[in-house]
Amino acid sequence: MVQGSYNLTDEVAYLTHLLAQRVADLAHIQPGRILHGVSQARSRSRYGVYAQCHALRFKGGARELVARQWKFVWPEIRVRGVEILYYITYFLPRFLDQSPQDRLRTLVHELYHISPKFNGDLRRFGGRNEFHGSARDDFDGEVDRIARKAEREIELARFHFLQHDFEGLTQRFGAVVGHRLKRFAPRRVKHDLPKAAPLLASPGSQRLLLFG
Repeated sequence: MVQGSYNLTDEVAYLTHLLAQRVADLAHIQPGRILHGVSQARSRSRYGVYAQCHALRFKGGARELVARQWKFVWPEIRVRGVEILYYITYFLPRFLDQSPQDRLRTLVHELYHISPKFNGDLRRFGGRNEFHGSARDDFDGEVDRIARKAEREIELARFHFLQHDFEGLTQRFGAVVGHRLKRFAPRRVKHDLPKAAPLLASPGSQRLLLFG
């Protein structure tokens, strides 16, 4: 760990734990099976993707998907012996350049994408837009409602990333760092090949320094 650094993903993980514990709409979430990571945004523009929730299973939570002569297999990703089912990436500095309210809302938005079954798949809706529903305003309205609940149930002032933007954090701590998972894609294998071996992730050795 970089001396004098601030680990964004550790704080986000702790807030996720509190959200799952205190907000009923997120009670299905198992925080220990979510890995939070950071990636550097290609530009400093405020416009673009702030964060993204990656499902580490196929539809319905399946580990394997057969397409013609190929089989696609998600590897087991384990952190400290626990299998990870979701990986949420935060794009910096863009994520931290939002308002504090929007930073919370972005986190809730990504957590709301997680399937109520918590099986490694995303929440799915009917209609053309499978992941946000036919009316995007309805999805955003649910996110806003959950975020307001969080504001009532959790002392958010304790979280540095909800009090300071990217520049403020770097001035205060010297650097912003976070975990990073380098490989999280399904493997394409032939039907007769052996089962994919587990992929062991060690967040402590895969931190990404974004400013220092």
